[in-house]
Amino acid sequence: MSTSPEKAVTARLDTIFKKNPVGSQDLETSEKVLVKAGTRMLISAVSPDRYQHVKLQLVKPLLAGDGTTSLVTVYAYQPHVQIEGLPQAIKLAVKYRGQTNNDWHPTFGNGYRQCNLTSCTMLADCLLGGELTRRAAAQGLKEPESVYQQLLAKYGDTIDHTCQTKALKDLGIDSYYAQQTLSADDLLLSLRQGIPVVLGVKYKTGGHIVLLVGCDPERQIWLVHDPFGTRHGASDSYDIGIGGAYDEYSFDTFDRIFWDRGAGSGDGRIVTSVKGKPTGLKAGL
Repeated sequence: MSTSPEKAVTARLDTIFKKNPVGSQDLETSEKVLVKAGTRMLISAVSPDRYQHVKLQLVKPLLAGDGTTSLVTVYAYQPHVQIEGLPQAIKLAVKYRGQTNNDWHPTFGNGYRQCNLTSCTMLADCLLGGELTRRAAAQGLKEPESVYQQLLAKYGDTIDHTCQTKALKDLGIDSYYAQQTLSADDLLLSLRQGIPVVLGVKYKTGGHIVLLVGCDPERQIWLVHDPFGTRHGASDSYDIGIGGAYDEYSFDTFDRIFWDRGAGSGDGRIVTSVKGKPTGLKAGL
């Protein structure tokens, strides 16, 4: 019988483990502890977090600098530590769709305004095993987005997340759009269940919608299907309509465009059931 590799963290140099992923000078002594170079500790869980930090769940608590407070969940600056037993990379098999060639619609306009519609289409077609693609072929439509347009048009505009929730429910997908509450743990939990995550990210003076389809903790990247094309890091510059599939967003890029309002502040769609089968993902985040 195979066993999972032991998870452990080793300090590469003298460093600070913290209660929150912020500068150590901004923390009280009860919220941080000095960890000497070479110190090795067992951990039960690890996940990426903001500002090049990793969130660690320690097997044995550490005593904070005040000599009284016990810390079990801590954040470490990733370049300062070596992680053993990092989670395996996740890359979901999701068919990519671009928004720029979508059918024009009297409510939704042209494809340049349909990032939410296209991302939800990719999500639904993945979870339903290509059902929208088959419907499009049966109706003589050019792509699954055209089918999803028909469902969405009954409820309102593509930029309204409530309308998207209703259209997805018509397909047997129960979900909700969480605003400013999603953490890295929430994203990873969904990906590990094989469920992509529709995300709202910062773009120009407003926002943009993409589909999260994977993560590679070792390379420190998130994998994103960006329906608008290939984004140049956290900038507002794009190769519009080119690439976009499994686009590699660094952890730093996510800090700038997804968790730009603070740790655990991301926007995204959580799927709670598919065709009546619960996903096990959290409700009401």
